[in-house]
Amino acid sequence: MVDLARQAFSTNNFGLAAEIFERTIKENGPKMDLYLGLADSFARGGQFQKAFEAYSHAFRFGKVKPEKLKHLVTGLIESVKQDTANENMNKKCMFTCWVCRSLLSDPVTIPCGHTFCRKCLMKDSSKACRICGVVHYTLKVANLKSNILLTHVIEKWFVDECEANRLKSKGNTYFELRDFPNAIIYYSKAIELVPKDHLLLSNRCYAYFLLDDAAEALQDADNVIRLRPDWPKGYFRRGCALYGLKRYEDAVVSFLQCLALDTTVASAKDYLCKILHRILSHLPPDDPKSLVRQQYVNPSVLQNLISSNFNTAQLFPNLNVSTIHHLRSIISETITTAENFSVASEPSPSAAQADCCDGDGPYDFTTGREVTHTVMRCRSAPSSRGSSPLAMRDLSIQSVANGSLPDVSMTTCSRKRSRNVSGQCPSSPTRSSELKYMRPDTLPTASSYSDAKNIPQELLTVDDFECGLCYRLFYVPVTTPCGHVFCRQCLERCLDHTTNCPLCKSSLVEYLAERRQAVTESVQAILETYFAQEYEERKKTHEEEMLELTRMGSDEKHEIPVFVCTLSFPTIPCPLHIFEPRYRLMIRQCMESGTRQFGMCVALGDDENNFSDVGTMLEIRDVQFFPDGRSLLDTIGGRRFKVLERGHRDGYNTAKVEFLSDRKVEGEQLTELQQLEEEMYTLSKGWFDDLPSMHKQRIVKHFGTIPPKDPDPQASPNGPSWHWWVVAVLPLDPRVQMALVSMVSFRERLLAIKRVLTYLKKKVAND
Repeated sequence: MVDLARQAFSTNNFGLAAEIFERTIKENGPKMDLYLGLADSFARGGQFQKAFEAYSHAFRFGKVKPEKLKHLVTGLIESVKQDTANENMNKKCMFTCWVCRSLLSDPVTIPCGHTFCRKCLMKDSSKACRICGVVHYTLKVANLKSNILLTHVIEKWFVDECEANRLKSKGNTYFELRDFPNAIIYYSKAIELVPKDHLLLSNRCYAYFLLDDAAEALQDADNVIRLRPDWPKGYFRRGCALYGLKRYEDAVVSFLQCLALDTTVASAKDYLCKILHRILSHLPPDDPKSLVRQQYVNPSVLQNLISSNFNTAQLFPNLNVSTIHHLRSIISETITTAENFSVASEPSPSAAQADCCDGDGPYDFTTGREVTHTVMRCRSAPSSRGSSPLAMRDLSIQSVANGSLPDVSMTTCSRKRSRNVSGQCPSSPTRSSELKYMRPDTLPTASSYSDAKNIPQELLTVDDFECGLCYRLFYVPVTTPCGHVFCRQCLERCLDHTTNCPLCKSSLVEYLAERRQAVTESVQAILETYFAQEYEERKKTHEEEMLELTRMGSDEKHEIPVFVCTLSFPTIPCPLHIFEPRYRLMIRQCMESGTRQFGMCVALGDDENNFSDVGTMLEIRDVQFFPDGRSLLDTIGGRRFKVLERGHRDGYNTAKVEFLSDRKVEGEQLTELQQLEEEMYTLSKGWFDDLPSMHKQRIVKHFGTIPPKDPDPQASPNGPSWHWWVVAVLPLDPRVQMALVSMVSFRERLLAIKRVLTYLKKKVAND
């Protein structure tokens, strides 16, 4: 029976597993393992009241290790987690790293077009983008150079932040040497320059925590959440600080906030298991340890929390909320706040003055009373008093890498992620007198970007965002592995001639082989936000250029691109190997403009500029690219044309043409045409059948078998496809084939084919 219950549990049939465990306990008597299995089944099924009771029974029948509560933790996570993977794609950022949620430091752009801090990328071995989820299996961060443009812009626009980063780096050096007091000094100096840098506060919070100063750590953690409610690591920091203060019930909620959006944080799960183990453990009344534990643990708090499935408001007296249905609704509310938040100003003077008062302690949300602690405060250290009511409402955390601070206490058990966890995280409600929210409405498209800032006009220089190849504003900017930014079209045209970077001459063979097309999102966001008018003008120019390419071949007033190579025929496949730079550009323009067509003519002599007066349009059906930029085209013949005027564009030939169509016949002429077609189809098929098998195999491999006759021989302006197949496979001089292509009478072509087949038949008979 137990095996059957475990099998049901493994298949997520938790209701059946609970029934079997209950029946087994009634039949065989209570045991710790049975109660644990029953409790796990209830927890995974969302029945926390029954799960809590079952865990309590299990503790009475034996010693339960903290890791045995992992299914309770999983059940709690499942009940509160939020999926924000799709929300990530709707939020764009310019200067913010999505891993550490701070200003980009040593920015590196990965192949999908998203930019992160180098240290954040180095810490994450999953090779999956935290924004779009694309896995870059061959990515080597060490081989990617810093994005030169973004580095220059950040240093120019954010002077104080860059200086704070340098101070933070010194603090990190002391931190690595475990000299936490000096690390705190440098973090505090950096915070004086950038008071709203949540990463600096998080670093100092961790340093305080390692110095066993949990009260100061809690204050910094609360301010981290207040400043960046969408950055999940602050909730983990808060949970650690509360754990250090032995405020276990508050810590449970903070770690649940952490795991609500990132279920991969192994450290948060471990803390939850330890805390729940402390709360659920029942010591005998005569055990002297029970009196000590009761100072910090109130089992009734969590018991009521779980037994009511998070639906009682009495546990949250400071939330000023009449009804709280369950913890998930709180998460949804905080997520809504996080989506719209943007810090507009510093706390009001009165709030700031209160924050600087020595001796202010954290707030106990369970009792509604202040907890008194005597602490020595750093002058720039924020207090948690103003922001402490966030504790039981704010839910989220991501928790892996800090971005620049070694994080010993946060390690994930697995680098593989079942979902994208780098998205929007919940926000925290705060008092309006302490924190105001705003949208930078003065920016053109600021509502699309989560980190849009007001930059002084004198710093906004268009020259900083000009392509080094076309000397125009970037359009569809892409970043090379060497860190340079170009317009995508400009770079592709350059790579048609060389595989080196146009500026630093670094090899771009790998870039070319991967056919990278991703736009650098940060640069694109900056262009759309701060140079909206210039970008619209640049976009209009590009669209006009594309429109001109689209019009090519649409009517007789426009030119068509011409590939001077061989003669092609309507409806007949024509595979091509493209390797010349000019034709690589021509094919790319045909694909980008959407026409997917170009003309094919035969060269007359050695000069390719002198080509035949007739040709055939080829339609691109498929393109296969090689790593070195060459490509194979699968094309098929279309309309025939007559050249009226020759020209050039971007190095390749063009021509103004007149499209040819067969003259239609009616009455007796149509009847005669149909009889002639029947005769010629039979004659052509007989000629093909009489060929040696080796010749037939070659023809079929290249051109396929002879097409069937069309019901109406005049349905196509070029005539039936079968007779073009005959023209293509017959051993004819190219001049004869060109003459057949130029004819506008289906009857005349059939008669010409008849003369050729009659000649071949006589020649075979004579031989």
